[in-house]
Amino acid sequence: MARVHPFLSVNDLIMPRLSQAILSSPVLRSRISCAYRVQSLSRSLQRGIASKSISPKVAKTRTQFPERLLIYHAGTGRTVFLGCLKVTTIFIFSFFSLVFAPTHFYAEEQPVWVAGGVLLSGIIPMLSVAYMTSPFVTYIHLRIPQFARNSRDMLMRYSKNLSKDAELDITTMNFIGKPRVARVKVAELYPCNKRFGLANYERDTEKANSKRPFWMGKAVGLFGVHNTKSNVKEGQVWENVKAAIEKNRT
Repeated sequence: MARVHPFLSVNDLIMPRLSQAILSSPVLRSRISCAYRVQSLSRSLQRGIASKSISPKVAKTRTQFPERLLIYHAGTGRTVFLGCLKVTTIFIFSFFSLVFAPTHFYAEEQPVWVAGGVLLSGIIPMLSVAYMTSPFVTYIHLRIPQFARNSRDMLMRYSKNLSKDAELDITTMNFIGKPRVARVKVAELYPCNKRFGLANYERDTEKANSKRPFWMGKAVGLFGVHNTKSNVKEGQVWENVKAAIEKNRT
């Protein structure tokens, strides 16, 4: 009687003999190969059905233009220069008020008004730059509806016949040069000539300020757009928008 090895199971003894018997029988080999073919065919069919079920029922329509279209850019050079100018005047004010003014104030051989003059030398440039450059517009984006985003012809038609609800996202710079965006309707803007000609567009902000909390500050009401060209690919759209704003003069 054959002895079973203590570390071998029954499957270890039976499976080698069973596989040897299958390989020696041509009928069993053909049946097993046929079963493998049927199984692979069923798997391929299941993958095809799964791919069809995963595909979306409604294809998303691709539009030529984004919902928020850039129509005006003041130029990188101007934007960087004004941002650096704002920050520089802030540093000058800090240096004059924290270093120069106290030094002249505590100097025994100099009168007190000298320290006041030094302090004003730091305050005046900062306030002047902030006052004159606050209306400067860096970007203008037009929010366009779905139907006007499919082709350039539809976009031009929409820009030439803007609705009353057409909106612009106008980007300016705050006191420290940080971008701030004001969403304005085209019907609310009208031409003006303020702040030594640096602001050429204006809107009424009384209603907007009544809804804003005090900690957010006042809404932007003056805008300065001075480039003859918009410096973007879709510059003609800005020309059409500007013509619509000119009609609001009355």
